[in-house]
Amino acid sequence: MAARIRRTLATLAMLGSVPLAALAAQRVDVVLPARPGAGEGPAIATSRVLADDDVRELLRSGFPARLRFRAELWRDERFNNVRDAALEWDVVVRYDPLERKYDSYRIVGERAVRTGRFDAVEEMEAFVDRPYRIAAPPMRRGARYYYEASVELEVLSVRDLDEVERWLRGAPGERTAVSTVGRTMRGLVARLLGGERRRYETRSGQFRAE
Repeated sequence: MAARIRRTLATLAMLGSVPLAALAAQRVDVVLPARPGAGEGPAIATSRVLADDDVRELLRSGFPARLRFRAELWRDERFNNVRDAALEWDVVVRYDPLERKYDSYRIVGERAVRTGRFDAVEEMEAFVDRPYRIAAPPMRRGARYYYEASVELEVLSVRDLDEVERWLRGAPGERTAVSTVGRTMRGLVARLLGGERRRYETRSGQFRAE
């Protein structure tokens, strides 16, 4: 157990010093529809945000990861752009050591829904990277707009572990599983180093509302 704690501590410490070149392929994108101002919303997609050996090791050690998404619609008013709408949602992924499966959940507001269960970490990562289409908010006809999107990857802290467990107890299809990594060890690591975060941002091209 002590050796495993040392390995997990070392992994958490390494997350803060990943070279920028290694993160170059990791990003968030806004995929506009064919007619972005005609009532159809954009799709928000990530690329390889979870495809990192350190993050994979933390997942297998009992630390869930959370992707916090935010999409904002901005109206271009030349010298004073106006944010007309914003939408937030979370994606949580974790490893079930009893079943040797990876679970993914989408959390919107207070509702958590399990969106997939996967045998391999690569399958889970590919699923999480799939575009997620959001609803288009009302727009002023003729006005020019653009979207800004961000995603924050967080390896969860001890406080967030408790919060996620409350969410997932109410998720459809979820059952309680006893992790092979004890809560005491997870809490110790989180108190020592806290959650590690990475943030990715992007902006769409401009379009005119029809």
